[in-house]
Amino acid sequence: MKYSKKTTSAVFGTVIGLVLAWLLLRYSVGSDGISSAIGNIFDRVASTDKLLLLGAFLLFLSSQILRALRWILLSFGRKPRFTLSMAVTAIHVGLGHLLPFRLSDVAFVGLFRHFGEVPVGYGTAKMFLAKLLDIMAMGIVIGSAVAAGAGEMALIAPLLLLFGFLGIVFMSSILRIVHKPLLWILRRILHLDKPRWFDDLLEASSVRNRKGKLASAFLVSILVWITKLTMFCFLLEALGVTGVPGWKVFLASGVTNIIMALPINGLLSIGTVEAGWTAGFAMVGIEGLAISNMNIVELGFSVHILWTLMAVLMMILAIPLLWFDSKLKMSEQC
Repeated sequence: MKYSKKTTSAVFGTVIGLVLAWLLLRYSVGSDGISSAIGNIFDRVASTDKLLLLGAFLLFLSSQILRALRWILLSFGRKPRFTLSMAVTAIHVGLGHLLPFRLSDVAFVGLFRHFGEVPVGYGTAKMFLAKLLDIMAMGIVIGSAVAAGAGEMALIAPLLLLFGFLGIVFMSSILRIVHKPLLWILRRILHLDKPRWFDDLLEASSVRNRKGKLASAFLVSILVWITKLTMFCFLLEALGVTGVPGWKVFLASGVTNIIMALPINGLLSIGTVEAGWTAGFAMVGIEGLAISNMNIVELGFSVHILWTLMAVLMMILAIPLLWFDSKLKMSEQC
């Protein structure tokens, strides 16, 4: 039943995404036809400037290296090897583009558990902390960019920063509050014993004696988002889009990433990412054919394709790295 529900949710999300993608294309292309729009998308991807695309890929690679370093900083107890952290990061990001409903987060915890012997509770706490740090870092990076371009919208920075900060500080307390109700549900309704992973989650979510590492992880998170959002600037230029202020690209791309992080995406995140992209640019006054005579929806699909291809390439390259790390682990145990 458990897997049946997950499958049903995945199929439902994928169908919704496809319908949303169809509606976006139909609304944007008008009388030209959806088939014409699809042709334009693939033509634009095929004619991408290869040098600028390489620059975007290097920025994407840099953001993943920084994320791998952040996982090490956020680790509780024994630190994972960088080779393991980098491999899991690339696979996690790649699966995030392919799998629906953030199942990649489950895979992330499982990979660290299987290859790094990281308890499930520790891995889950690491994931929660990273997401809260991402919210804070996005507030700083996007808010600063928006403030430089349109000061009246800069309120997003302190709001996201405050939300992420409070989440980190009070996460352990919130978990302790739900501890007893959770145990009651497990024992009385589900007839299960107290889960060990929840105790590990409580332990690893505490900020006690970890303020220095969390501060370092926050600074790394800022660098992650600077490199990643700059990557979108390169992707736009690679697709022939010029003259768009950087702060507008940062804000629109930030909205797209927030949509990607929510457990609402279907297979390949089709439709939802493009909706976030379109909404983000609409927030900064760019709609329809306002970007270099290119349709904003078609452009969103083009960026999504290139972004996904880079993520999948990184994931494929991570597989031999994971094998290499397993060899390192075996040599350390001998």
